[in-house]
Formats: sequence, structure tokens, C-alpha cells
Amino acid sequence: MNIKSFIVALGAIIGIAIYFHQNTMEQKLQKLISDKDCDVGIAVLHGNKQWLVTNHETYPMMSVFKIFVAAAVLDKVEKENVSLDKKILISKDMIYPTYSPLRDKIQNYPYQTTIEELLFYMIAQSDNVATDVLISYLGGVNALNQFLEAVGFSQIVIKVNERQMSEDIQTQKFNVAQPYDVALFMKSILEGNILSAKQKEIWMNFMEQTQTGKDKLKAGLPRDVVIGHKTGSSDRDDKGVKIGDNDVGFVFLPNGEIYYIAVFLKNSKMNDEKNANLISQISELVYDELN
Repeated sequence: MNIKSFIVALGAIIGIAIYFHQNTMEQKLQKLISDKDCDVGIAVLHGNKQWLVTNHETYPMMSVFKIFVAAAVLDKVEKENVSLDKKILISKDMIYPTYSPLRDKIQNYPYQTTIEELLFYMIAQSDNVATDVLISYLGGVNALNQFLEAVGFSQIVIKVNERQMSEDIQTQKFNVAQPYDVALFMKSILEGNILSAKQKEIWMNFMEQTQTGKDKLKAGLPRDVVIGHKTGSSDRDDKGVKIGDNDVGFVFLPNGEIYYIAVFLKNSKMNDEKNANLISQISELVYDELN
């Protein structure tokens, strides 16, 4: 065999190996979710490879949409040359019944905070009041959609803020995306030019500080693995069905490479513990395959 034939043959063998590896992981994921009482969408991006399961559907994002709010805010402060120490006032009329560690901390109104503190509470603590304050700072939901369109993600749909979702459970179905688009957005943040290098580091840092969902993606990984992620969890309707239960993030492999994973559950009749366990099992399977 001459060298040219050898190279062609070697390339064919590598191509076949990649094809079967890719199909194998998708098949394993399909098998894992096949008997679960919910709809599951999964996207995994690693280098130039991708694995997609039930990605043709859209899924309610819940608090996952906060990663877009954070990116839009960081983009705004960069373009307007504003410090993250910029003061923002929270008035009493911005407060409503919802999940909000920041609200629980506030003793008197108006409360003076900073953009940085709001970003921390929104991402790391998944604070709903902080999220709506930042959406208002952006100029509303329409401004957020304009940002997404400008960076090439107009297919991600955001129609309501957290206050609207807390007041009407049906609106929790309105902010939707396909898993692939969310995974690609995270990859575009870390590997693209949506944000400057400085703002990218800030976005990553907040994601790595996430304290919610320790039983989801993070639970499926070895303790020393670095992960930045954002969870999202809905209420249950009058039939006890969970509208959405999600976790998305980026994971550093031991060799320094990064993969991006988005796991969305919708219409789940399983309890929260089983939902989280399924996301954890998916995370473990993907990490083992890529590692």
C-alpha cells in the first residue's frame, strides 16, 4: 500500500470510528430516557461534534433564560462603559411573592444595590426579583430579544419576565428554546465574540458559582470537575405535571477541553427527585463518554 492509499484508508477508519462513537452516545441517551414519564431534550457540543436527542421540539426554559439576561447586561455595560458597581435602586413596588433570596435580605426600601450584586443573585442564586430588575435595566423583554437577534439567536423566544410567570402558571410555557440553541449560545459565549474577553470571564465566573441544582448536572460529575451551569424549574399544573425542569452548562474535561450540555425536561409526571436524578444520569453518561 502506498502512502496516499494508507492516508485515505486511515481517514476512512477514523471517520467510521467517530460516526459509531457519536451514534453510540445518542443511542445510550435514547435508551436512558426511553421509559421516563416526561419529554426530554438533550444537546451536547464538544469540539466540532454534536449529539442531539429530541432536539426538534422546543422546551420551556424557566430560569435558564437568565443566562441570556446576564450576557445582555454584560454587553450593555461594556458598550456604555458602565462599571458593574453602578448603583441600582430597588423600590417596594418591584417586590412580589416569588423565590428571591435578595428580597429576603432587604430590610428597608428603596434598597441600593449594584449591577454586580444583581448578576450574582440572578445566576448563582436564581433570584427572580434580581432578574426582573436587570431586565428593566436592559429596557424590557423586547430589548433582551433584540440582543439575542443581534448575536444570531432570534430562534430563542422570550416573551415574559419572572413576575409574569409567577402570576400566571400558563406563562411559564412562553419562554422556549431548542436544546441545541442553548448549548450553542454557551459555546458562542466562551469560544466566540458575543462578549469581550473581560465580560466573558465575568459571565463564566457567575455560572461557576451557581448554588442551585446540586442534584442535577453537577451530581453526575466527579467532585473536582469544574462546571458552570444554570438550572430552571417550573411549578406544577393542577394535574401535578411539571412544566419544565432543566439544567444547562459547560464542563471542563481533565485534558482542558470543554463541552456544552443542555438537558430539558417538560410535561414531567415524575417527582422532582426523579427529574433531578434523570438529569444527573444524563450528565454522568455524557462525561464518561467524552472522558
